[in-house]
Amino acid sequence: MKRFESGQVALYLLMTIVAIFLLVLLNVDTFLAVRTRNRLQNGGDAAALAAARKQGSALNEIGRLNFEHIAAAIDNDVNLCDEIQLIQRRIALLQPVEALDLANKAAKKNGLPVRDEFSKILRQHIQDVRLVYAGGGDDGDPYAESYPGAWTDYATAIETVISSGLAIGPDNMEFYDAHAGHMLLNRHFYYAIGGTDWCWFFFNCYGLLQDYSSFHDWAPLPPPPRESMVNSEIFSLHVQAVKCALTDVFTTQEIIDLASRYGRLQLTEDDILESYVITNRDQVWFFYESNEWGQWFDGLHLAGEDVDGDFPIVGEVKPEYNVRGCAAVCRAVRSADSFSNDTSVDLTWSAAAKPFGVLDLPGGVSTVTAHSFFVVPAFTDVRLVALDAVAGADLGSADFEWVDHVRNHLPTYMAHGPYHNPLCYYCNQLETWEQKSFHERGVVWLRFNSGTCVRPTGGGRASGGTSHGH
Repeated sequence: MKRFESGQVALYLLMTIVAIFLLVLLNVDTFLAVRTRNRLQNGGDAAALAAARKQGSALNEIGRLNFEHIAAAIDNDVNLCDEIQLIQRRIALLQPVEALDLANKAAKKNGLPVRDEFSKILRQHIQDVRLVYAGGGDDGDPYAESYPGAWTDYATAIETVISSGLAIGPDNMEFYDAHAGHMLLNRHFYYAIGGTDWCWFFFNCYGLLQDYSSFHDWAPLPPPPRESMVNSEIFSLHVQAVKCALTDVFTTQEIIDLASRYGRLQLTEDDILESYVITNRDQVWFFYESNEWGQWFDGLHLAGEDVDGDFPIVGEVKPEYNVRGCAAVCRAVRSADSFSNDTSVDLTWSAAAKPFGVLDLPGGVSTVTAHSFFVVPAFTDVRLVALDAVAGADLGSADFEWVDHVRNHLPTYMAHGPYHNPLCYYCNQLETWEQKSFHERGVVWLRFNSGTCVRPTGGGRASGGTSHGH
C-alpha cells in the first residue's frame, strides 16, 4: 500500500513539474513577445519623430530664406534672389531624403534590424528616376526638374541612404509616377473584399457593387500627376514654388510687418516702392500647398471628410495642433522568437509624426498657414499622431507587395482580367471581385441590413495610435 502511494506521489510530482515547465515556457514566450513589441514601438516612434523633426527644420529654413529673398529683392539683387530660390528648391527636394537617413539611424540605434524589403522598391525607384524622370528611357518626355541636375542629385541622395540598408520603411511615399483617384488604387477596396465588409461598399461604392459585370467595366487608370516636381517623394514637405510678385499677395504694410516679425528687417514703404524686384512677377516665392495644408478640424468635421453630425472631439483643439500638412510615417518590422517551439513571427509597428508650430499674432495665436500660406519659420515641436490623421498617397515603399501590385500586376489585370497569383494578396481579392456570386451576396445583405451600417469615425488601431487623433 505504501509502495502504491509512493508511486502516486511520484506521478503527481512529475505532472506538477511538467505543468510548471510549460507555464515557464509560456511566460518566456510572452516576455519575448512583449519585449520585442516594446523595442519595435520605441524604434518606430523614434524614427518617425526624427524624420518629422527634420521636416520642421527644413520648413523653417525655407521660411527663413523667404525673408532673405525679401531683403535681396529690396536691394534689387536679382542674382542673389535666384541663388536663394535655388537653395530653397534643393532643400524641398533633398532634405526630406536626409530625414529618411535620420529616421533610419534612429531605428538602428533602437536595435531594429535591416529589412531588405524596405530598400527593394527604392532601389527600383532610383532606376526610374535616372531613366524615366530624367528622360533616358522610352517613356516620353522627361519630368521637369526643380533645378538643373535635380534628378541626378535626388537619385544619388536616395542611393546613399539605402546603401547601408534600411531598418524602417517610409510608409507615406508619394511617387510622381503613381496614379490616383481610381478605385483599383485604393487599398481599402481590396481589404473590403477580403473581409466581406459590405458596409464599406455601402458608404463608398454601392453602385459599383450592384452594377459591376467584368474587368472591362473599369475606366482606364488615370495618367500620373506631374503638377509639382519641387517636393521629395519621401516625407514630402508639400510646399510649392510660386512665380508671382509679392505685392500681388500682400499689401505694402503686410510685407513690412512680415519682414519685421519673421525676418528682423526694418522696411519702409519707400523701400518697397523703390524695389522693382518685389513687384516682378517672375520672382519665385515658397508657399505651402493649399490642398495639403490647412485646418484639420473645423469644429464639426475633419478636413476632406463628409461625416454627418458633430465629430466626437471633447474640448478644444489647440491652434498649433489643428493643422494638416507634412508628416512622416515609418513602418518597422522585427521578428519575435518563440522559446517553446523554436519558431518566429514578424511583428509590425507603424508610427506617424508631424512637425508643429504656432503663430503668435496680435489677434491671437493661429496656425502656420495664417499668412496666405506663405512659408515662415514657425515650427518648434514634433509630436506623434494617429496614422489616419496623416495625408499622403496610398503607395508606401514599406509595403512592397502593394507597390509591386500597382506597378506590375494591375496593368496585366486591366488588359486581360484577373489571374491567379498566390503570392499577391491584392490579386487574390480581384479574383474574388470578378465572381458574380460575390456581388449578389453583398447586394442581398445590404438590402436587409444597410440600416445597421455606421460610418466609422474613430477607434483603436493595433499598429500605433488611435484613428482621427492628434
